[in-house]
Parts: sequence; structure tokens; C-alpha cells
Amino acid sequence: MERNQGERAWVLHSHPFGDGSLVLELFTEHHGRLGVLARGKRRRGRLEAGRPYWVRWAGQGELPVLQSAEELPGRLVQHPVPALLLFYLNELLLRLTGRADPQDELFVEYSQILEALAARPEDFWLLRRFERRLLVTLGWAADVIHCAQCGALLKEANAYARAGEGVFCARHAPALAQPVSAAALTWLGGDLQLPPERSAWGELRSYLAMELDQLLGGRTLESRRLLAAYLRRRRSSRGGAESR
Repeated sequence: MERNQGERAWVLHSHPFGDGSLVLELFTEHHGRLGVLARGKRRRGRLEAGRPYWVRWAGQGELPVLQSAEELPGRLVQHPVPALLLFYLNELLLRLTGRADPQDELFVEYSQILEALAARPEDFWLLRRFERRLLVTLGWAADVIHCAQCGALLKEANAYARAGEGVFCARHAPALAQPVSAAALTWLGGDLQLPPERSAWGELRSYLAMELDQLLGGRTLESRRLLAAYLRRRRSSRGGAESR
């Protein structure tokens, strides 16, 4: 039986299996996304999404058996990421990555995003950073430097995007393409370490959602629907408070 010596991992999802067992979808440091079977009393341990673990498993095939899972110390234990934000990040990974496909860089990015959101849960631009890094890492991100038609450098303004086709200069923009501002292009083509200009937040959300929706093939993200409903309620309640 093949045994893993252990590595860092995050729980993305879990569901009951058989009589008292649990199937865990893990995002591991060196093996990518992995499904494991937690048998018997191990399934009753504190294995929760949003908490870092050191895990060991044994066996081959689609569902190796979890041997141990030790929670690692850190900020996330005291200050967890808000549930809806965590649900959204995890659903993206579950939908867009495959099992047993190592994603070391994406693991680091995911870990950093969770740490940042635990400290600053109102910084929603961090979701945009993860979306872009996910697209880049998986090789699905559009080139935001050159026109997809003629290869010319995109100017400071008048760039247009269409899902699955890329970003175009004004001369070659296809019908119904979405405008992309200079601020959005600059941020998308940069290192993403600093937040984008506030004026570009809504535009970046729409642009990256368009890119992701193309890959999802029409499948709805439940987390996105819930998050949008929550933000609408919050804006509404703030508006009511300000009017009183």
C-alpha cells in the first residue's frame, strides 16, 4: 500500500459516505486536489474548511484512505474567513481543477488569500486577485497586453473583451464585446499585489465573471448567488440606516 509522508492541505468540501465515514475533497500542497476517505472515528474529528491541516493518507486509486489530520496553528484558527467568501473560493477550485493535478503555485496563492481575508474580510478585491491567478495558473487567462486579433499593444483606452476570444483593440473589437478600461487592463496585467483603483472594482468583477462563466459552461455557482444576495441586503440595510 502506498503511503504519503504528509503535507499541508485544506478541506474544500465533505460529504457522508457509507456507514459513519466521510469523503473529503482536499486541496494539497504537492498533489493538487485529492479525494480521501475518512473512516470511522476520524470522520468525527474537527476537519473543517478554512483550517490548515497536515494530512497523511495511504492507498491508490480514486479514494485513498486518510491516516491522520493534524490542525496547524495560525491566524485562521482564531479569525476564520467569512463562510460565504470561503464557499466561493472552494467552489471555484472544485469546479475548475481536476483531481491529482499538482498546483503548487495555486496552493500558495489560495493560502495567502485565506490569510488576507481572515485579516481583512471587507477587501473583496482579493477575490478578483484569486480569480485572475486561478485563470493564469490553469492557462485560461486572456492576454491583456496585446490585441487577440492583430497582436498590437493595447492602448490606454478603447480595449474590448469577449469571453473565450480575448481582448481586442478598438479596430478589431467583435460585436457585443465588453469594454475594458485602462485601469482594469493595468491591474490585470500587473502583479496583483495592490488593490485596483476603486473605479475599476465593478468592471473587474464583471470581466472576470465573464471569463469564468465561459469555463463553467453555463453551470451556476451557488456561492456566487448567495454572495450577491448577501451584498444586496447589506447595501440595502446601510441605505436604510443612512436615510433614518
